[in-house]
Order: sequence, then C-alpha cells, then structure tokens
Amino acid sequence: MSVSGRVDSSGVVVKMTEQHDLSGVAMSLMGEPRSPADSRRCRTECARAQIGACRHGGSRGSAWVGRAGALAVALGIGAAVVSMPCLAFADTGGSDGAGSTTQSASTPTRSRTANAVHDSGTSRDEARSARRQALTPVAPRHIDHRVTAREARDSDVEKEPRGRDRTERIASSVVTDAPPPPAESTRPTTRVRMWLSDRQTRAQSRSVGDEPVSPAAVPLVWGAALTARREALADKIGLFGASVQRMSLQLQAAVKGSKTSSTITVGFPQSTTYVTEGNSGPQVQLVTVQLSGASKTAVTVQYTVSGYTGTGYRATAGEDFVAASGSVVFAPGQTSATIPITVIGDTKYEPDEIVRVELTSAVGALIVRTAGQLLGQSNVVIADDDPASGIGMTLHLRGADAATVKKEFDLMAEMGVTWVRIDIDWSAVQSTKRRLDWAQTDLLVNEAVAHQMNVLVMLGFTPAWARSSATQSLAEPTHARPTDLAEFAKFAQLAAQRYAPLGVSSWEVWNEPNTAKFWPTMPDADEYGRVFRAAATAIRGVDPRATLLIGGLSPQYDGAVSETPPVTYLEQLYANGTAQLADAIAVHPYSYPYLPMDPAQPQEGGFYDLPALQAVMASHGDGGKQVWITEFGAPTGTSVNAVSEDQQAAIMLQARDQVALWNWAGPLMYYELVDGGTSPADAEQNFGVLRADLSLKAAARALMDAVTVRL
Repeated sequence: MSVSGRVDSSGVVVKMTEQHDLSGVAMSLMGEPRSPADSRRCRTECARAQIGACRHGGSRGSAWVGRAGALAVALGIGAAVVSMPCLAFADTGGSDGAGSTTQSASTPTRSRTANAVHDSGTSRDEARSARRQALTPVAPRHIDHRVTAREARDSDVEKEPRGRDRTERIASSVVTDAPPPPAESTRPTTRVRMWLSDRQTRAQSRSVGDEPVSPAAVPLVWGAALTARREALADKIGLFGASVQRMSLQLQAAVKGSKTSSTITVGFPQSTTYVTEGNSGPQVQLVTVQLSGASKTAVTVQYTVSGYTGTGYRATAGEDFVAASGSVVFAPGQTSATIPITVIGDTKYEPDEIVRVELTSAVGALIVRTAGQLLGQSNVVIADDDPASGIGMTLHLRGADAATVKKEFDLMAEMGVTWVRIDIDWSAVQSTKRRLDWAQTDLLVNEAVAHQMNVLVMLGFTPAWARSSATQSLAEPTHARPTDLAEFAKFAQLAAQRYAPLGVSSWEVWNEPNTAKFWPTMPDADEYGRVFRAAATAIRGVDPRATLLIGGLSPQYDGAVSETPPVTYLEQLYANGTAQLADAIAVHPYSYPYLPMDPAQPQEGGFYDLPALQAVMASHGDGGKQVWITEFGAPTGTSVNAVSEDQQAAIMLQARDQVALWNWAGPLMYYELVDGGTSPADAEQNFGVLRADLSLKAAARALMDAVTVRL
C-alpha cells in the first residue's frame, strides 16, 4: 500500500489516505539499499504522499517520523499501522525554514503562502504541474483512494471505514468529526491521536509568538504505543495458541472415541444363516451376532425372532420355530455373542424354511443395514435334515393361464402333494441364443413357493442353435445332446441363479438318458456323464447345497436295444465316475398294467426291480444315497396297456405304501397331474389324475381321501 496526501506547513496532523504498497517507502525511510527501479518508485510514492521522510531528499525532523513508521513495520505490527490513517509531521525547525515541507528529489518544494520559484529552480507552472501529478492516482491500482485533506485544525482526525470511496472532499470551514468513541479509548493508536489532539488544542490556545509543539517527542510516544501494541498482540497470539491446542486435544479425543464407541456397528456377519431342524421336538439353535470392534463399555442389543415375510419358503411359528424377542449383552472388549432360536424338529420331509431374526435397537453401537457391512437382520434357514419323502406330481404348463395354474396347485394341496416336478426346457426358454424367456417357469415356481411345495426341476433339451444340424431329421430333435457343453453349463448356471434364491435346490439332469427316445440315436453313458458333470458343476457353483440327480432311468421294454436297462446303465455311470458325483439316482419305474410289486411285470427295471438298483449303489459305497421315483403312474383310456381309472388309483396308492417301507427311497412323484389331451386312444394324453378340464379321476379322489384319514 502507498500513501498519498500532503503535509500542512504548520506541522499539524493531516489525514493521509492509503494506496497499496508501503514496503518501498518503509525501506527508503529506514535507509535500506535499493535498486534504481525501487528508488524511482520510492521517490514517486513519496512525492505523491508529500512525505518528507524519504532518504532521497527530506528534512531531518521528518525523517524521525518516517523511521518510527518503518520501525512499526519492522516490529511486525505493520498490519495495525497501515489499517489506520497515516500520520505525517512537518519539521518546523528544519533546515528549510519554518512552514516548509521537504519533498522527494523529483518533486519541487512549494510554500503554502507564496507561489515563488524556490532555490531548486522550479517555476510556478512546473510546481503546479508536479502538484497535479502528485494528486493523480497511480495506475494500475486495485483500489483507487484519492487524497482527502482536512483544513480544520480544531477537530480530531476521524478514522474512516475501510473500503469507503474517499473521493469526497470536506470543506475546510466545516467541522464534522466527532470525538473518538469510548470503546476505542484503550487502543494504543487511539491514545496517540488523543494525545496529539490535546497538544494541538493547547498550541492553538497560545499566543502567536509561542512555538508550536515540536514533533521531536512523538517518536517516544510512538515507541511506547508500539510496545504496548506488540505486547497486546503477543497476549492475543498466546490465547489463540492455547485455544488451538485445546481444540486439537478435543478433536483427538473425538477421533479416539469414535474408534471405540460411536462408530462401532453391530449385526450379523452373513445375510443368511443355516441351522439344522432336528427330529426330536424343540431344540435351541444359536445364531452369531458381532460387533465391528471392541467397546470399552457394555453394548446391549434388542432382537426379535419372527416369521419370514419375503419370497421363499416360510417357517410357521408354533410348528417350525418359537417366536421370541429379547436382548443380548456384549461385555466390554467382547465382539461376538449368540442369539438363541428355538427350532421345532420333526421327522417329516419338508422344504428348507426361513425365519427372520432382526436387531431392533442397540445401546452403545449402531445397527447398520448397508451392504458390505454387518447386517441388522438375517434370514435363518431351518435346514430340513429328514430324508426326502412325500408325494409329488409332475406338472406341465401347456399354455395354461395364471388362474388355471393356481387352481391346479390348490387341487394338489388338497391331495397332500408336497413336491411338484417341472421342466425347465432349454429349447423353450432360450430358443434363440440371445433371448431368454422365463415367463412359464416363473409362473410355476412362484406358485409352488406360494403353496409351500418343494420344486424338482428337470433340466434338459437342446435348442436348434446349440445342436448339430444333422439332428433336424430326428423325430424329437430337441432331445439331442448339445454340441457345446459350455453353453448348456451356462444355461444351467442362469437357471440356478434365478431360482435357487427362491428355495429351488433339487435338479434332475435330463430325462431318461438310457433310452434312444431321449438320447438319440443310441444311449451313451459316457456322453451323458459329460453333460451331467457340466450341469452339476455350474449349479453347485451357484448353490453348494443343491441336490443333483441322475436323470430318471426308464425300464427296458421287450428287450429293445434302443433302451439300456437301469441297472446296466447305472453300472456304466459308476464306471466313468458320474454316479459318484450325484446326490441321488432318479428312476421312472412304470409297472402298468401291473401293480407295482407284481413280479409278473415283464419290463426290466420296473417298480419291482428297484431293490436291485439300490443294491448296485450300495456295492459302490453309495448305500446311504436315496432312489428318487420322479415319475410313476398309469394311463387311462383305450390304448394298449391302458388301465381303468380305478386301477390307476390302486396302482398309485400301492406304490405310495411300498415306498414308505423302503428307507432308501426318496419322494414318490406321480406322472402326471393333468391329462395332456382328450384322445382316449393316445396313452401319452391320459396319465393325469385330473382330466383336461381339471375334473377329478378316481386317483385324485383317493389321494384326497388319504389326506383326510391322516388328519
């Protein structure tokens, strides 16, 4: 900041206005070495400010004031000095005579009472021009402060607010300055101005012959004021430093506290927890809950155990678990605790069912429900540990709408059906490589879950884009194996990703691969083994708990070479290592027109031969694995080997009773729920226990009656 203005010839204080840079002037006043450019700038600044203290030319008395101002800058209080009007004094006793002001070397010296040319040789016009130049703002400047002079000697110098446009001139005959406010009376700069004003008043009261107050004493007053100011600033700096230190300590304490208490979260480490159901009534199972870190104080967490309300198989309070609420306490330093859940076990096979455990409130920790952190709730899956059993039905959609499908499931529920077997037909879902249509399977799976029925998926059949073109001549080209197993594995993975979260965990890979009808042109256990491995690996990659079944093996009729007997085919699967990878073996042991346990049945691998199949499994160390009967029934109508509706009912009920006697037998699933057509001469259209219009056959009524008897 630079200073512009002029000094009164009588030595009184004249308010000076600030320009921007005082550093050059201060250096000049202190006699610091300067470059030629700095010297020229200094002379210009001093000339425009009409300060006589510049070392480039000036009076000795005025230099004292300049040195005092520079001393203020050197003492580190320049900000305080430049924030108030600059003070300049004329040295009335200087070498240039009374009433004169010493200018810089580039500015002519001009008396206020005469317009004569001085010894410097400067003419009146030159002096007038220099004066106009001195009063012209230096450009460029960020703030243009023009010179303001007060001619009234009997008024105190008022400090103008910073930022005010100082272009206004006050007439010398008007006195408007008010005394300094009492609040500022303790400031060093204010005391100096009050002292100067007092001395000025005394000087005015003297006679004309009295000498004005000499400014020689001013540096002494300024020194005391500056010392006081410096001490006051030092006190403020000390207080500020102490405040910063206190704040730092508080922040450190807050950070340390946040690591130990305020940011500690509580929750379950997994969104899904598995517990075992058991077989002997109520049993307490424990679910782990954790803190994200140790706490210095005890943490109390409230929880509830209630029924699951989402999509999937839901446990029933009072039948599968005991609804409860309570609290768990973490002692200081403890990070893990358990929540007890009472599970009611039984011996009935049922789907894995879900219970919801939720943390409702916590003292000393936060419950976080954000992905990637400890979860505030967990789905507890009650894993059924009973052998798979129950009655099931194969259901084909065949274009039925949602209302019809719902009615079909309602009828199955009345029959005591606990399983539904559906097809996920690759050739139908992904008929083109880049398009998937899950609408039909979604409808069936969602309805099964809504009715709390287990789902067995038959996965198979190849779309045209994934099989050899030579298969187009086949009677059933979709039954041909895929040419690229990676494509089939990818589809199996997509199916598992879609339906495993809904509780679908049982998968039958292909249908009757031991027959030429479903594995054209001839059955091949090695080829099927590769298909099974690809699908099983993909599904288990999604759901490690999935149950994988060897595709249902069909009986051999009349010694046909196009059909491999189930026992022989299973031996081949053990030989190539496929059967060992399966969780169970699926079979389709039709016996019609004979009863299931009638030894007269001619087919090899029918219901009567199931113990022989299980013996093969036991001989290979798989005696603990089940044999699932995923298709069984008899056609009604007028076709060859067709039976009456009453005979159909008798065959199905006897099979159910026999399966109950075999501890190695899994679920028994009837083929099928609804007739596939209305032609009585076509056996394939008449396997249903319901007619095409959903009217009941004798078998359906018998199954419903059996449920009533059990109840």
